[in-house]
Amino acid sequence: MSTASGSRTGPTGEPQVELRVDWPACRGRGLCAEILPEQIALDEWGYPLVDGPVPPELTGLASEVVAACPHQALRLVPRRPSG
Repeated sequence: MSTASGSRTGPTGEPQVELRVDWPACRGRGLCAEILPEQIALDEWGYPLVDGPVPPELTGLASEVVAACPHQALRLVPRRPSG
């Protein structure tokens, strides 16, 4: 299900996408954590630590993070079903 804002949620409203990091491409610049601190922290070297599935209300910002990454090291992927 998609809403006008681009959020992707399942029938119960659970997140349907997650952020993935392409580690060889990432250079640890930290721009992603500045744009989406609710979902991304930085480790001691400045590399992103992604915190689980993207909540529906943050899907738009997550898309912005993917587009803003200077090394194209982030992407949104469909969430794998748990279990």
